[in-house]
Amino acid sequence: MTGVDLEKFRLRRFVDQLKAIGEVDTHDRPVALADISAIIEGSPRASLFKDAGPEHFEMVGAVGGSRRRHAAAFGTSDERNLAQEFGRRMANPQPIVEVPQADAPVQQVVVAGNDVDLAKLPFHLQHAYDGAPYLSAAIDYAVDPKTGRRNVGCRRLMLRSRNTMLSNLTQVSDLKRMFLECVERGEHLHLNFAVGSHPLDFLAACVRAPVDDEFVTVASLRGAPLPLARGVSNGLPVPADAELVIEGYFDKAGYTEIEGPYGEFLGYYGPAHVDPVFHVTAITMRKDVLHQTVLHGAVKIARTEHAHQCAILTEARIRQVLGAAGIDPVAVYAVPSASGLLHARVSVRAPGQGRAVIAALFAIPFLKHVYVLDAEVDIFADEEVEWAMANRFRADRDLVTATGQMAFPMDVTMGEDRTTTKAGFDLTGLLSRSGVEARTTHAPRIDGAPRYQTVEQALSARPMAFSELMASLGSKDGREIAIELDRLRGEGVLTRSNDGEWMLK
Repeated sequence: MTGVDLEKFRLRRFVDQLKAIGEVDTHDRPVALADISAIIEGSPRASLFKDAGPEHFEMVGAVGGSRRRHAAAFGTSDERNLAQEFGRRMANPQPIVEVPQADAPVQQVVVAGNDVDLAKLPFHLQHAYDGAPYLSAAIDYAVDPKTGRRNVGCRRLMLRSRNTMLSNLTQVSDLKRMFLECVERGEHLHLNFAVGSHPLDFLAACVRAPVDDEFVTVASLRGAPLPLARGVSNGLPVPADAELVIEGYFDKAGYTEIEGPYGEFLGYYGPAHVDPVFHVTAITMRKDVLHQTVLHGAVKIARTEHAHQCAILTEARIRQVLGAAGIDPVAVYAVPSASGLLHARVSVRAPGQGRAVIAALFAIPFLKHVYVLDAEVDIFADEEVEWAMANRFRADRDLVTATGQMAFPMDVTMGEDRTTTKAGFDLTGLLSRSGVEARTTHAPRIDGAPRYQTVEQALSARPMAFSELMASLGSKDGREIAIELDRLRGEGVLTRSNDGEWMLK
């Protein structure tokens, strides 16, 4: 464990970083657990509670709920190129380092066996129609008992009893496959949940890539070795620097009890469904544990962690697909308010690339709407995109659709065949006007040293717009130039071009 910093990627340290940049609302007064989610959803910043519930928990929510917070997690101020940083780190794998249990901060406090009491943890109701209180910030660390392959994913945990929980294993995943194979063999599936983790760990848990060891993915996105300790009850790996770990196993009885409903990340509820029971064998934590919850299943999707995690991964995928098609985009943005999965904006340098971009990106599963814009449009600025949509898009010419496309499983607009229609918006098309009427308006930038001494000298070189005259003469005022133009007009030597440039006859 030489050289491993067990505090660098601690959640509490990251929250301190967010405080320093004004990204945290701190609540010092007592807060009931039932009020936690409404407070988090009502703020554009992360929320730190110093006195939550009757146990006086210290608790934080929505630490990854903005692009700026994810930039801070990556240690960069460049919020627009997080996908490139993601790709760079994924291309540079980092090692796993085993830490003795005695040195693992997450095992400073151990509760095991009959002493386990989940009711002493801050499970809380997070949406009006949730089936029960939840912990929503769990990352599962599992090892396939058959192959030894190590797996990481995100889970929500529903309180069932003092020593059992339910968790969603309905969607296709490696963990579901591992569990079904265990059930077939008549075995429990043992694994551990970390609750209270750095945003980069959550991002790693969302990666869907064919890698042999997903623990390495966590280390790689951290850009540093991942310290792991052995679980106190099952010997399976846990992050040594997490805030809290819940150890246990999914019951070999299989899918036996209803879990949910729960607010899903598109802002609708997922249905109640049958899931397996998780038996808790131990709970370990830091002495000064900082509990964590996430904002999930909100109509204000851009405030949720998952939207920004998905956006980074979608942007990385878009760059990969466009690169394979020989297209080098100026910028790529997967819109968090559309979940980071369903809407993408791409700006391009070359005119006429719009339809090629749309055709390439329609191949990405679940990506539903694609907007392609010129390089002069800031695709991260909603007001500029709306301007381009109003001024550069003509539906009968610039709309591209594709029917029969695979819909996102939670898309409430999909057809009975579970498909949808994708749409591409080409905002790079030709304009019906030319000359000055086709130019976009921007504030003047009058810079540089003067090149001419008089207006007549400047116009002798070429026709100029008024701002060009000011720049050529080094004027930061302009009124004196207007007076001089009037003198030249009186002498009968001044005229104007069709685009309004000043010129000599």
